Amino acid sequence: MSVHFETLTRVFRCYAPGESFAAGAEPIAVGVVNRRDSGEVEVMATMGQLNRADLRDIVAGLGAEGVTRILIKRRRGHRVPLGRLVSSGDRFDIYEVLPAELEARA
Repeated sequence: MSVHFETLTRVFRCYAPGESFAAGAEPIAVGVVNRRDSGEVEVMATMGQLNRADLRDIVAGLGAEGVTRILIKRRRGHRVPLGRLVSSGDRFDIYEVLPAELEARA
């Protein structure tokens, strides 16, 4: 028998320039990444201040891990830079970001 363990949920932390997790700095933003399948993740429960450059770094990092589609869940009415609205509900909007498209634009 063989056993395979897979990480399905992770937390990301974003730090100000020059700061880091290793240095014990407070993050400027945090969020949860849930793997939906081998190429798709959902980013949710984000808190803090993320700018376009931060989001670009997150997308690039996930793309480097083989993620091809990122779904970002936001409170309704809050946009996602670099994202395309794919569904809207009573409380939340879902945006899609494709790392390959973002890389092609760079």
